[in-house]
Amino acid sequence: MTPQRGARRYRVALAGYYGFGNLGDELLARASLEALERAGVGREGVVMLSNDPEGSRRAFGVDSVSRWCPRGVASALRSSETLLLGGGGLFQDGTSLRSCLWYWGLVRLARICGAVPWALGQSIGPLRSAGARWMTRNALRTCRVLHLRDAPSMEWAGRLGLSAVRGGDLALTLELPRAAGEDAGRTEKKTGRLLLNLRPSPDADRYARLAAPYAAAFPGEVVGVALSGEDEALLGAMKGAGKLGFERVERVSGLEDTARLWSGASAAVGMRLHFAVLSALWGTPLAVLPYDPKVEAFARAVGVPCVGEELPQPRPPTPPDRLGAVLEVDALCRAVLSRN
Repeated sequence: MTPQRGARRYRVALAGYYGFGNLGDELLARASLEALERAGVGREGVVMLSNDPEGSRRAFGVDSVSRWCPRGVASALRSSETLLLGGGGLFQDGTSLRSCLWYWGLVRLARICGAVPWALGQSIGPLRSAGARWMTRNALRTCRVLHLRDAPSMEWAGRLGLSAVRGGDLALTLELPRAAGEDAGRTEKKTGRLLLNLRPSPDADRYARLAAPYAAAFPGEVVGVALSGEDEALLGAMKGAGKLGFERVERVSGLEDTARLWSGASAAVGMRLHFAVLSALWGTPLAVLPYDPKVEAFARAVGVPCVGEELPQPRPPTPPDRLGAVLEVDALCRAVLSRN
């Protein structure tokens, strides 16, 4: 039975790969909360499932429970009208089956607890095993709204018989902070700075070899940009071994940090999806080092090149339609929440 509005403490239990220190996923959490606020659900109406509940409480001003505590998760779902899978590639078995298993179990538990599941800004795949495909279909077919962020995910939805809405990454709805010293209506002039991002992957060494000559010949400052602790360790090791000539490696821990780097950058080369998303939002010429279909799909969507046998020249991205992304997500939020 669907719970009546006001019968439960929370409107939304928010779940994703939150609290692991990955900037991309923290941006998705922020974008989800901002979308819910625009739909009339304040932070007091949200409980977040997190790997670091205390950190999530401080960062986002919401109640939070440990995703690893079954009793706490079940209590949060019993206290919430809905379960929102807020952005990310949650259903995939590229590294292991664990992600599919965890989120399938979460959606199943939500249904038992009477919290209606829905999903925004998701990607699906790769799904190499029959078990992963079954769990993905079983979980996502119960979502009141299934909003997918790229073409490969829509193809997976078709194969699995899922009804889905094509959209974009939730981070595209975020409003960028203004650069320090930027006057209203004026964009800071781009300077000679190259932003270079790598993440742990079987392709990382090859991409470093391809990027090294470009970085060495770059006439300005070369900055290694880390979106997570593992990125920072990898980039630091490559700098130390002389594989890439960084002036420095910077860990980006929040949206506010991006203004300092991207507002003055003239080129960006990187692997992570949200490095590419931030570069597109800032309008920074970009070349993508794809390690996953979702990254290649985003590069195609904004018209920037992907590396092949050699590193292509970074190209200015097509400006994302941020207003359209906001209106689309807001309409879906209102459609789901108005029925609860």
